[in-house]
Amino acid sequence: MKPFRTPVPRRAALRAALAAAALALAGCAGLQPLTTEQIVGQRAEARWDDLIKGDFEQAWAYTQPGFRAIVKSGDYRKRFGSGQWLGAQIHQVKCQAERCTVSVRLTSRILAPKFAGQDIVGYVEETWVREDGQWWYYQAL
Repeated sequence: MKPFRTPVPRRAALRAALAAAALALAGCAGLQPLTTEQIVGQRAEARWDDLIKGDFEQAWAYTQPGFRAIVKSGDYRKRFGSGQWLGAQIHQVKCQAERCTVSVRLTSRILAPKFAGQDIVGYVEETWVREDGQWWYYQAL
């Protein structure tokens, strides 16, 4: 009786599959998970992008669930003045266990008649809180 041997094509396919799996694992090993500061910074930037575009419903979606339960998306726009935001850059994010402070460099255009057309740059600080494993913009009532 001859010893049982795996046919060559099957062995080659198995070797190729193992090599592909090893490469995939090696590639994943090089990826670093995002830090809390990076996650919150990305969410803050996305929220400001929505505000600048005038998409208040999407910006509202970044507020904490308790706020959204009380203030509906259609009413969120009413909380903002008549200024015009031109740009927002996340300057700094500092986090503790369940709370982060985000410093945003904000460029705005004044629309008041006496100062109309003038741009101003300033910094605003935001608070972000973690609830149910997700980070939310803390919007005071």
